[in-house]
Amino acid sequence: MVVSILLSRLIGFVREWVIAGSAGATPMTDVYYASFTIPDFLNYLMAAGALSITFIPVLSEFIETDRLETGKRVYRTILTWMGSGMIVLIVLAEIFTEPLARAIAPGFNVEQEKELVFLLRVILPAQFFFYAGGLAMAVQQAHGVFKFAALAPLIYNLGIILCGLLLFPTMGIGGFSVGVLVGAFFSHGVLQWVGVSRLGYHSWPLWDASEPVLKAIRKYFWLTLPLTLGFSLVATDEWISKYFASQMENRAISWMAYARTEMRIPVAVIGQAAGMASFPYMSRLWAAGNFEQYGSTLMREMMKLWALAPLSALLMYRFAVPLTQVIYGGSRLSLEDVGNTAAALQMFSVGIFFWIAQVVLARAFYAAQITWVPSLIGGVCSLLAVPVYWQLGQRFGFRGLALSASVGIAVYVCVLWVLLVRHLKRSCPSLSLSGLYQFAGLWSLVLFLLWALAEGVAKLHIYQGTQATALAEVVCAGVLTVGVAWAFLRTVFRKITDGALF
Repeated sequence: MVVSILLSRLIGFVREWVIAGSAGATPMTDVYYASFTIPDFLNYLMAAGALSITFIPVLSEFIETDRLETGKRVYRTILTWMGSGMIVLIVLAEIFTEPLARAIAPGFNVEQEKELVFLLRVILPAQFFFYAGGLAMAVQQAHGVFKFAALAPLIYNLGIILCGLLLFPTMGIGGFSVGVLVGAFFSHGVLQWVGVSRLGYHSWPLWDASEPVLKAIRKYFWLTLPLTLGFSLVATDEWISKYFASQMENRAISWMAYARTEMRIPVAVIGQAAGMASFPYMSRLWAAGNFEQYGSTLMREMMKLWALAPLSALLMYRFAVPLTQVIYGGSRLSLEDVGNTAAALQMFSVGIFFWIAQVVLARAFYAAQITWVPSLIGGVCSLLAVPVYWQLGQRFGFRGLALSASVGIAVYVCVLWVLLVRHLKRSCPSLSLSGLYQFAGLWSLVLFLLWALAEGVAKLHIYQGTQATALAEVVCAGVLTVGVAWAFLRTVFRKITDGALF
């Protein structure tokens, strides 16, 4: 999963570079990024982005208790009911696209609003494939099959890139929106249908009202409902920031979108890979009543996150400008665009550890079939964060919006950790957290050393405003700091972590 997500992020960077090279940072690119707000909202409303979280525990129980045929009927029935609901929402959104466009981007002018309506109508149908594909990927992950889920983001991004390149001369930025629909059809539609078919699951509509199926569906809805109603900051951050950024200077949405793409590399490679790989395993441990191993697995994952996440944040904060130059230099982004994107990246970097940690912490609750706690806390944090976005946005512009995201996610993770510790004390009373705290404290000292090494590289002034020198500085800093961190983890810290973490 780490390799596949890394590849998907690299292709995602190619996608962003192609967009930057074709359109740059303009009022129309602001429209393009804003056009994902309503589709993402529909996706969130149906909990499509969390299907692995809610469906894997349900299906795992059927797998563990040798009732797989019933599990297959549950899958088809949920796909039929929820898929129909998604189609209804898509049709309604297509009908009321114009007022929805005005609501999500009140600062856009008439031309931008007209383009936003068009792009929304192109992208909206893709949400059906995301939902159906998400459910199919959850089935595969419950069986320990990850290859089709790993290929999905690669094919999706390739669809955007190819359609964007082919259609940009005639459709402008809308060509990339067509790519979203085409990419979703093949990556989350066709590919995932092949994946579940190989496991013996059928995707034809089924309205099964038998008691075992209805019981499982009620459990699924109970787990899904808080994710639907919670509106965690993990999802609402982009909606809130785009709303306020649309009323700022042109290109603010684009600068933040490009910076957020950079920030998501470590979040995906470290956090999402860890969450996707460990979640099915922890779900099975919980379903089997093996609570102590569930807790020890979680503690080791947290050690890994503390080893990697702050280091990635350190590098992204200190080398934000050369890193942005490596990725977007040579495109149609101006020096001002590169500088402002890097400034937003620095503010996002402050919260990188928390963005990564929330992936695993929330899944620790979900594996125990507790979805209300992270959802409720996430919803409360979202409400409390809105005035923070407004205040910091008014004071620091788009930089303030990026910083608000870091502040909000940090509060969310701290509260989640306190509640998780209580959950572990009840479920795994013999589990000790002292090893994690000892590692975290000692590793913090290493992080100070790594910061000093990064500062030393920066003072060499390798970066001279070009892509080549930017790449040289980033590579030098990365190799040096990661090499030293790896050496510590493989030697001094082996005894503390009961064997090397990696």
